[in-house]
Amino acid sequence: MAGRTLFFAWLISWMIAGASSLEASTGYTLQGRITVDKPAESIRVLLQDRTSGNTEIARVDADKNGYYDIHGLQKRAYRLIAVVNGKKQERRDIDIICRSDSVVSMDFHYGKAASKLMLHFPSEDPDVIDVSETPLDVPNEIFREYEKALIDLKSAKPAKLVEKLESIAERVPNFFGVHSRLGLIYQQEGCFDDAAAEYARASEISPRSVQPLLNLASVQVQAADAPESHDTMLAAALGTINRALAIKPSSALAYCLYGAAHSMEESFEQAEKDFHRALELDDDFSPARLMLANLYLHRENWDAAIENLDKYLEENFPPASDRRIVKNMLEEARFKAQAAEK
Repeated sequence: MAGRTLFFAWLISWMIAGASSLEASTGYTLQGRITVDKPAESIRVLLQDRTSGNTEIARVDADKNGYYDIHGLQKRAYRLIAVVNGKKQERRDIDIICRSDSVVSMDFHYGKAASKLMLHFPSEDPDVIDVSETPLDVPNEIFREYEKALIDLKSAKPAKLVEKLESIAERVPNFFGVHSRLGLIYQQEGCFDDAAAEYARASEISPRSVQPLLNLASVQVQAADAPESHDTMLAAALGTINRALAIKPSSALAYCLYGAAHSMEESFEQAEKDFHRALELDDDFSPARLMLANLYLHRENWDAAIENLDKYLEENFPPASDRRIVKNMLEEARFKAQAAEK
């Protein structure tokens, strides 16, 4: 069912071979999942080089769940075409902004309904400049660069923003806000290794700040969706959430992430407790409400799912695409509930 999945490899460094030569780069690994509205018997992924006349450079078959991976990519601009049941879908352009030799995670959906709910967890507001996150010794010209980068966050291309923020981070390594926002951009662009590194650095700079840890946990949960990193990333996420709760035991977001992680490891009873705890701490915390409803759908507790979906729609004004998914979830829950009564 669309919207039903509960969602939520570290950086490979350059290697020196010998005293003076640099070993050849292993390149980027592009991985992710192709989803469609209806079950597909076969999904093939074609990758083209946009800088060389759309020459095909890779062709792989996704597994039965739609997961794919392509290794050894050396450039940053590609075009992906999915062939579902022998029929080509529309092309999707890819611009890789991750650091060298990284794993890049990109999911693509083909069809009318979105593949999953994108739960918009609270994070640091990129439009707000907090004096407390700025080192006292930052030169005025660098601070102005930072202000300009924040203004451009919603309009500029991610690659340009990363270039600007990385430049500031190189000159002012202890700039908390720069590392936090680099993490957000990297996470949005599928650079989970880089995002995790930036959140970890922000946490080092401000060890009593809970937000970098929550952001780190969120990217670890998201990275756990890949089969090869599932167990490792879930364990890392649970450890990070524990650290966040040690700082702020009343964090509804921490318990919501707990629930997401426990759901992914199929500890459903614990996940239910986590989501309820998040709502006890903040009854208006809509991601917890929606994820709890999704959990009830998975466990076929139709009445509880309907109750939480109804409440979510009454209290929130989600984006149109998300609202459509939630309504579809509600319709299915009502249909299943009626069928169960017969």
